[in-house]
Amino acid sequence: MVCSDYARMTLLIVTNLGNTTVAEVEEMTEIESTKPNRMARRRQETRGKLLAATHDLVVEKGIEKTTMSDITETADLGRRTFYYHFASKDECITATVAEVYQRHAIHVIKLVSPSDDPALIIATSIQSVMRSLIHEPITACLAQYPMLLADALFAALGKFVKRDVQAGIDIGRFKPPVREKIIDSMMMWTLVGLIIDATDVKPDITAVLQEYAQMFLMIQGIAADEAREIAILAGNNLLSAKEKE
Repeated sequence: MVCSDYARMTLLIVTNLGNTTVAEVEEMTEIESTKPNRMARRRQETRGKLLAATHDLVVEKGIEKTTMSDITETADLGRRTFYYHFASKDECITATVAEVYQRHAIHVIKLVSPSDDPALIIATSIQSVMRSLIHEPITACLAQYPMLLADALFAALGKFVKRDVQAGIDIGRFKPPVREKIIDSMMMWTLVGLIIDATDVKPDITAVLQEYAQMFLMIQGIAADEAREIAILAGNNLLSAKEKE
């Protein structure tokens, strides 16, 4: 990604998950719609160099063998500059993976509409984005680091999934039976386990993603049979869209 376009790209990303308007996205991400000034652009470009260097190094060498010195040397930047943007190597890796994951989320904009059933939006978004993430090379590098993977997933998608779920709750479509915090924890760690298993044992991804989408909807209060039908419909819609590409 061109680093100076990072803020604009992030603004586009979040229109993917249903009911978020541009104005709401700007508020949520604290990104101004005006073109960043020269200093802001320079910061974005510097951050982008660090993220690009981190990505390439982690994919090539793995997380453990990638050092902060490797990152700054590859980016041709000093250690002080690194600390201006990130407090640690782990924080930099989380930001790198989150950016990669956000880019995949853009594609969902073609597949859902704010007027769609919130349950169908969720089922479609989950299956489309997760399939992309499972096949992303950097994901396999995080298989032994579930906390980093969870942090990256939450940073990339957390706010927007929550927003779509809340949209369903607001119209009475979703009626989760337990507290939000419990649901968040259950779904996040189930998702982390799903991704790790998928990068390791190579299961039938289509079936696994449909089952995860069904489970997600059931936890939001959708009956099992209906949740399964919606998950299958979303999967079929994605398949049809892919065939038309």
